Amino acid sequence: MISRLLPLLALLLAAPAAADPLEGSWALEVAGTPIFRFDLAKDKDGKWRATWSKPSSFASDGNNFAHLKGPPKKVPSMTALETPDGVEVSFNDPRPGAIPDIFDFKPIDEDALEMKYVGTDLAPYTLERVKPGAALGPWDAEKTYALRAASDATASPANNISYHAEPDSPPAAERPAQAPPAAEQPSAPPIVPSTFQLKPGAPVGR
Repeated sequence: MISRLLPLLALLLAAPAAADPLEGSWALEVAGTPIFRFDLAKDKDGKWRATWSKPSSFASDGNNFAHLKGPPKKVPSMTALETPDGVEVSFNDPRPGAIPDIFDFKPIDEDALEMKYVGTDLAPYTLERVKPGAALGPWDAEKTYALRAASDATASPANNISYHAEPDSPPAAERPAQAPPAAEQPSAPPIVPSTFQLKPGAPVGR
């Protein structure tokens, strides 16, 4: 009996451990254009490591991405902490006085995961699985890539992704005359330029 079990035991010991569902490469796409890519993996000691690939410069309020320019920049993770349903990863922000960017990842299914930007009130992002080393872009620095988050903070904004290009202004002779506004309208919140990081108005941290 024991002699029959030995071969089975040997096969079980030789079988590689199942990969964690979070391991792999994940992209944030807006209107089909990859903006960010996160590569998540465990090292030989079982510790999480991550790399954040993103434009070398861009402007963003967390939902709108503009002035995207390459080449892509890779930022290694600082720390990674396992959570009950995923992993929380921090990335250094090299700007003076800035604090790390912290993202919380948890799986949705084999090909998608949810990412929360810790310390902000932004709705969760949905990232799609891509091949290792998948290219980002191409980006048009003159256009704005807009991601409309759902009103429900717990909803994923994946189904609200849209792409808005500013229309060309008509020549002065063709512009229709406009009556002066009755009252000054409030302007939309500005997109604050960021050299490296996604920086919404809310502070990041705990």
